[in-house]
Amino acid sequence: MGILDYVVPKESWPDIVIPDEVKAYIGDRKEINLAEEILDRNIKEGRGRKVAIYFEDRRVTYRDLYRLSNKIANFLKSIGIEKYDRVGFRMRNMPEAVAVNFGIMKAGAIPVPLNPMWAKKEIVHVANNAEIKAIFVTGDDKTFKAVEESVPEFNTVQKVIVTEREGLEDPFVSFNEVYKESAKFDPVPLEIGTPAAILFTSGTTGLPKGCVHFVENILSAVYLVGKYVWKLTEDDVVGGPAPVSFAMGYGNGCLIPYFHGAATSIWPGFSVENFFKYVEEHGITVFSSLPTAYRMILANPQLDEYMKNYDLSSLRLCTGGGEALGAETAKRWLEKFGMPIYESLGATEMVHICISNTVAPEPRAGSIGWPVPGYVARIIDPETGEECKPGEVGNLYIKGPTGIRYWNHPTRPLAEKQKESVKNGWNVLGDFVRKDEEGYIYFVSRDDDLIKSSGYRIGPDEIEQPLSQHPAVKECAVIGVPDPEGIRGQIVKAVVVLKEGYEPSEELKKDMLKFLEQHIAKYKLPRIIEFRDEPLPRTATGKLLRRFLKEENK
Repeated sequence: MGILDYVVPKESWPDIVIPDEVKAYIGDRKEINLAEEILDRNIKEGRGRKVAIYFEDRRVTYRDLYRLSNKIANFLKSIGIEKYDRVGFRMRNMPEAVAVNFGIMKAGAIPVPLNPMWAKKEIVHVANNAEIKAIFVTGDDKTFKAVEESVPEFNTVQKVIVTEREGLEDPFVSFNEVYKESAKFDPVPLEIGTPAAILFTSGTTGLPKGCVHFVENILSAVYLVGKYVWKLTEDDVVGGPAPVSFAMGYGNGCLIPYFHGAATSIWPGFSVENFFKYVEEHGITVFSSLPTAYRMILANPQLDEYMKNYDLSSLRLCTGGGEALGAETAKRWLEKFGMPIYESLGATEMVHICISNTVAPEPRAGSIGWPVPGYVARIIDPETGEECKPGEVGNLYIKGPTGIRYWNHPTRPLAEKQKESVKNGWNVLGDFVRKDEEGYIYFVSRDDDLIKSSGYRIGPDEIEQPLSQHPAVKECAVIGVPDPEGIRGQIVKAVVVLKEGYEPSEELKKDMLKFLEQHIAKYKLPRIIEFRDEPLPRTATGKLLRRFLKEENK
């Protein structure tokens, strides 16, 4: 089978519109190697000795990254990896993970990041679904064990290359073998109009789905996000905790900054101390993270002490997405740090960010902004199919240089899913949003999380944000549950974890409802408030998993 045979039928693809400036950049070239285009150009332009990656106390230059990626490409060729073969990597944040991504690309193979949250079931599915030939994995138990357990069920994986472990038996190979290879390699270009990476969805609503991104899609994303969203220069350092084997972290740490000659600061994990420590030590200028991180920083009892002891003067832009930030968090951050948080919206299906507050005339608290140049968006009423008026909640339709093209394979055929996800050439991501009179877009809810009660469409975030400000609330989640009376369709339920020193009571519930009445309309008030002791379910990056709470209420 040819590589395009694995992609859903062409007639079901969205309209892909490459901006003129990206077309001009590509010129008359028919094939491109993305690693050469994103990484190696820094060597040619004299940035070889410039730091490319900051990781804890390590400083990895562009030359270091270039040489190691060449060794990886040579190693892949030595084990029989050919053009368009798929190669996976499930690695914790470290410079070697970035080098692996570029090494796979240089060999003409297709990188497939494996989410660090996946268990054996998802790893086996993705490896067999993508027909992966080799997998790189870090040797720590947390990352390695699930891959080790998966090996007997792999259908196509021939080698598993492991860091930090020796004395391994086939199919396992020590990463140290890579260092024996030559540091010179001629990158293998891929044809424009063919796949260059497969990013799998997180799998929170079923088995992960493969999203295929072609050469020109990825090049467009790194060009546009770097230029218009982050406005990168060679002096910038993009930092954050997102795992590089996860879609958001893959763009942040493995692609975008290098195209613009900037550096990255990849973290071993998120903590409030790490935020302050790495902004100062690595000189981070652009901080990118999920809203959960901003809330944790603001809620930390040592915040004033951290601000006194650390220098944050390098920071010029705070951004993020993945879930709604909330106007209250945005306001408090601005008051405390003297800079706004620029919200954005992106998707695994779209490579990276496609709507952002940074491209709007000015940031607007609670808004995700305007479409990034090169993209256009519409908001469509799911029942009438008509475009929504300002203020009305509808489905986000978006079109631009990236789009939904699912990997179609017998282990998970996605031709029918493709038809649901692309309507008349528009990408339908499953996000409900609204737009104001001035064109600012506001995220309301994921389709899966939207609460439909008495004819209203209610986003859980618009209740969670004010409820989280109640003095007794440590964390909370809002879901829709079936109306026992069968009248309203769904009713709003709030699940609350209390701070230490507070006890569940009916009086406390009444106080919370009274507090909420000051912030939201009465029809949005929870009809059920449930207190629980255990933490709420979240992803590795802190994103709330409401699905698990909804399953308890079926």
